[in-house]
Amino acid sequence: MRNIFIALFFSAVVFFLWPYIALFNLYVQLKTSDMAGVKKCVDWSSFERKMQANIDNLLRAKLKESLNKEEISYSFDSMIASKQIGSKIATPEGLIYLFNQPNKFIQQFRQIFTNTLPAENINIPASKKKTLKPEGPNFQDLFERIKYVFFTEPEEFRLIFNEAGLSFTMDWQLQGLFWKLVRLKIPAKIIQS
Repeated sequence: MRNIFIALFFSAVVFFLWPYIALFNLYVQLKTSDMAGVKKCVDWSSFERKMQANIDNLLRAKLKESLNKEEISYSFDSMIASKQIGSKIATPEGLIYLFNQPNKFIQQFRQIFTNTLPAENINIPASKKKTLKPEGPNFQDLFERIKYVFFTEPEEFRLIFNEAGLSFTMDWQLQGLFWKLVRLKIPAKIIQS
């Protein structure tokens, strides 16, 4: 009986730690700019579809705001541009760029929404694979940057974190034996200058 309790306890601990390990794995892949590693950590079909929906919602909100102010600087071509934006962001290169250079990424994103940069001109620089330089954890920084990191359902996990003064949401899903990133929600505040 005791062995059953030990096995159940060990299984529960592994289950609860599993998404944190997947999250740390993605962190290492992004930090080292390992595109092959990033590809394995993400469910790309779901990720791109949800990224497209997020960008469409941001564009609709900006279009509505412009129409309310009678600033007709946005058109329905902007909605078509969201596909171009999504297809560049929802890539290993796009995630690595967002992770390693969030301020530049946000600046380009804002330029698209103010019509000073055409969506097809998003510049995601090529990144070279680096080695990970181990550092001790900065717990104070972690507590300031992470707003939420836990399960939302038994097979879904969420991380909400602050970066460059904005709050991003990452949703993970258990797919078979592995946790995969299925969504990165870009905050609406990103379009505010």
